[in-house]
Amino acid sequence: MNLFQTLLQLLGGLAIFIFGVELLSEGLEKAAGNHLLTFLEKAAGNRIKGMFFGTFAVSLLQSSSMLMVTMIGLINAHMLTLQQAIGVMLGSEIGTTITGQIVAFNLKSVDLIFLVIGFFLLFFTKNKKWHTIGQPLFGIGLVFMGMKMMSSAGSVFSQLPAFRLLCENLSRNAILGVAVGAVLTALIQSSSAMTGLVIAMGSSGSISLVAAISLILGANVGTCFTGWLASLKCSLNAKRASYAQILINIGGVLLFLPFIHPFADLISRSSPLLPRQIANAHTVFNVAVSLILLPFVKPITQFVKSIAPGSGEEKEKKVTKYIDDSLIATPFLAVSMAKQEVLRMGEFTHQMLKDAEKSFLLGKTKHSAAVLEKEPDVDQITHLVNRFMENIPGEKLNQEERATLERLKHLVTDIERVGDHAVNLAEFALRMEKKDIKFTKYAHKELEKLFATVAENYQHSLEAILKNDRSLLDQVIASEDEVDGMEKRFKKNHVKRLREGLCQPEADPIYVETLRNLERISDHSYNIALSLIY
Repeated sequence: MNLFQTLLQLLGGLAIFIFGVELLSEGLEKAAGNHLLTFLEKAAGNRIKGMFFGTFAVSLLQSSSMLMVTMIGLINAHMLTLQQAIGVMLGSEIGTTITGQIVAFNLKSVDLIFLVIGFFLLFFTKNKKWHTIGQPLFGIGLVFMGMKMMSSAGSVFSQLPAFRLLCENLSRNAILGVAVGAVLTALIQSSSAMTGLVIAMGSSGSISLVAAISLILGANVGTCFTGWLASLKCSLNAKRASYAQILINIGGVLLFLPFIHPFADLISRSSPLLPRQIANAHTVFNVAVSLILLPFVKPITQFVKSIAPGSGEEKEKKVTKYIDDSLIATPFLAVSMAKQEVLRMGEFTHQMLKDAEKSFLLGKTKHSAAVLEKEPDVDQITHLVNRFMENIPGEKLNQEERATLERLKHLVTDIERVGDHAVNLAEFALRMEKKDIKFTKYAHKELEKLFATVAENYQHSLEAILKNDRSLLDQVIASEDEVDGMEKRFKKNHVKRLREGLCQPEADPIYVETLRNLERISDHSYNIALSLIY
């Protein structure tokens, strides 16, 4: 019964530790997550900057697996190259050591201090900024509490003959230790949790430094499992990124494995405390491997391309480009990619509008056919992006990101309606050709002016969202008023021409409906631009 209770304490401590890391990660992500993509854009072009970004990102996300899944999503969306991803990957290996260094501190009652402060900020303040500070503090408190529980359980396990025999075998057989560490990490899908568990065992004195190092080396191999799974249904370059991670992590382990005993002797001199020695071994190993492999980023890229041949630019089988369900695990990135997809949908419908204009004004019905061919894709993108945004957990976003997500949900509706109006216009053009209906040169000139104004207005509204530029809002508002005026004026001119017998009676409904559809597109442009304020 005592053994069972000790096992429960160990597993409970591990659960609290993982939950604490999750809260810490989520809190830090809310505070700085929306800036990570900006940093990535600046850092990705240089492998050294990319490595620093990877270190910083994993320090925030507290999970190299999560960053790997994120990078696979970015590669799949063609926003990150394979070579850039490998540079970031090397930095992420360094970032994973931060958790180990933090939990190696043996500070009495520090967990209670963090828990009390974090709890107070979370539950007794209404200010969202204080909540953003309170959540990671509460998470740190849980991390240290979980460590204490695992360490206490480890002290009991260390008295068991079977456990001692296992630790002795791990000390003598480093390969067995690596295998055990890899399997456990793949099961719990967190190298940080595995590192915390090993350091907790070190705090209780239930494991030797050599055994601890072999388990941590195994954790580096096991963490590749999540990225490999995420890449299975992705593009060729995303699969290559997963292979690169496996190559880097296994290569680093094979590099150190023959020297594990001299390495342990060297690390033992860095501190008199075993938990700190384990944390230092983790840090030195990952930093050394990253620095050794950094000059070989390009050869590694070429090697993984050779083992996974192909152009890497295969045609996408899906109609969406940026969104991927794997990105839901990183909510701030999911919002950013949803925005990219919505804007892509906007460009799609803007081209439909331009094609409809050509079919009307140039009399080339092939452009009408192009509009009608795009309609199913727009409908499918609308459905997929709406479903994707509904699955983004709003509670894990900061206030600004939640506002952006709600704005995007409204934008999709307006953009999809623009596509519908473009289809209507294309169908009008086809009907005119079929029934040999012609507009007068006056009507043709009016439509040419209205089409140009509406298309430009729609483009400005999309640019305003892309650049978050409120200065374009004034242009859209002014243009909307101009379109309303043109619609009324052109309609009066049309009625006058009908009375004078200048227009074909069959042209009447098509001309009036064309004016109405263009005016409605301008209304949707106005709604899109207004979303910057409301």
